[in-house]
Amino acid sequence: MLFSKKNLRGILYNLISNGIKFKSGAVPVINIGAKRNKDKLVLAVQDNGTGIAKANLDKIFDMYGRLHQDVEGHAIGLYLAKKIVDTTGGNIMVESQPGQGSKFIIYLKAEEKFCYTF
Repeated sequence: MLFSKKNLRGILYNLISNGIKFKSGAVPVINIGAKRNKDKLVLAVQDNGTGIAKANLDKIFDMYGRLHQDVEGHAIGLYLAKKIVDTTGGNIMVESQPGQGSKFIIYLKAEEKFCYTF
């Protein structure tokens, strides 16, 4: 996978910080996973936050796509994450329900010489 560490760090930072910012009242829990699936590297970031209504899922990746006015931020983190992933030929998607948290799944192109098994 030819992907900048800085870009990957920025994507993970945005997803993790959103999971913490949009907490449901419980102690925030963030689960991060990675696996190789054929020619893709699949990263998943799951939280136990407030979740996102189905009607709003298409808005969260918009620039300034703010769903909550009471939470501090610029509403560009998910927009930038999607742009970075899209630019590299990858894909980012979200699974979420209100009160159930959110799971962001990122698919990145993997190159054999850069993939290691841990």
